[in-house]
Amino acid sequence: MREAWTGRTFAFDFPVERIAVFQSRLRGAAGRITAATRGLTPTALAARQGENWSIQEHVGHLFEIDALHLKRLDELARGANELSAADMDNRATWHAKFNEQPFAEVLQSALARRSELLQRLSALDAAALSRVSRHPRLQTPMRAVDIAFFAAEHDDNHIAAIERIAAASRHTPAPAITLRWQDLPLDAPIELLERHRIIGSDAMISHITLRKGCEVPVHAHANEQFACVLSGKVQFTLANDEQCVVEAGGVLHLPGFAPHGALALETAVVLDVFSPPSESTGIDER
Repeated sequence: MREAWTGRTFAFDFPVERIAVFQSRLRGAAGRITAATRGLTPTALAARQGENWSIQEHVGHLFEIDALHLKRLDELARGANELSAADMDNRATWHAKFNEQPFAEVLQSALARRSELLQRLSALDAAALSRVSRHPRLQTPMRAVDIAFFAAEHDDNHIAAIERIAAASRHTPAPAITLRWQDLPLDAPIELLERHRIIGSDAMISHITLRKGCEVPVHAHANEQFACVLSGKVQFTLANDEQCVVEAGGVLHLPGFAPHGALALETAVVLDVFSPPSESTGIDER
């Protein structure tokens, strides 16, 4: 059973000093969403439940609504009598086509806007947090601190829905899939390098052929990486220009954000494992 958001009432009667509690709840949304969606396939993340939103659409909706929260903070700052109304038909969410985007990008956009909201709230003193305007639907006075509370309650409403959808999806796991590297798309992001990739929900594997003399410039990325050399010999350049040679059967473990580059001393095949997955890993941006 799920309570309708529009049927809820709110009492904005708490002290402004409670803002730290609401900020903590707003910061915690990212971790709760990540925990709820861990291990789900792209299909499960974008699957609608009848006419109801998918997980991706719920996350995208939080991105859209944070824009309204930011707009209302602006209105309070300039002394508006009434705050902007929410579109109760949620047309922006329906039309944004969140299901056609990679989940990582939808989540990253939501987190970036949430970071902006938290920064704005952190910059407000007690007087600014206490400024009052009227909420158009509730027809009740609303302060900046109330916007933080309202946003946290709205998070809970949608994250609970995400958790319900995720739990249902795990009862019907996606079937295992057998793939062959040669059947996957081949790309060549830099000269003398050929790559096949499998991008999953929590990890990504790249099957890479480095022709002799191929040089991968030093770069870094958020992903943790395991470079498994299957054949050939590769010289890696690490932080502080440290170098190491990895031959067939060797594995190089690179923590997230660790700088690294590579030079194929002879033609080599490398299996790179990345977590979390992403569309780019540094070499794609060159």
